[in-house]
Amino acid sequence: MKGVWMGVLFAVLAMACSEKPAKRAEPDKSTLALANKDETCPDGTVKGCFDAALEAERRGQVARAAELFTRVCDAGVARACNQLGSLVWQGRGVDADPARAYSLYMRACDGGDAAGCFSAGICHRTGACATKSDADATKLLKRACEGGDSRACANLGGL
Repeated sequence: MKGVWMGVLFAVLAMACSEKPAKRAEPDKSTLALANKDETCPDGTVKGCFDAALEAERRGQVARAAELFTRVCDAGVARACNQLGSLVWQGRGVDADPARAYSLYMRACDGGDAAGCFSAGICHRTGACATKSDADATKLLKRACEGGDSRACANLGGL
């Protein structure tokens, strides 16, 4: 009986030691960037620019929204890069430019924005704004799905 308990104890210890240590939470790059001061933005912050861009887009002032999203994207806010990419893709407030839209989507994706990964993946899936590639589409959609984008998770079944 003692041997059985020793075996169980050994198995429990082996499992505990083989588990990956808990991942330490990294600060969200977008949150850090939004905390930055920018005296030329509304309220003197990058967040002020981001909020003003969202409001301008909501009001149909898409050229102003594109201008503000550009400033926020350049400040390192990945979500703003994705928003700007969508405007560029659609030609809303700026000239339509599929290659630039893809570049903005990838910038968003590389910055941690799952929606940017989804958009870049769709570019590869359709070939509309990047080289058509099922392998690249799958890679980006998996990255988006792992980042919490439910559209990407749903699309993975369709490849």
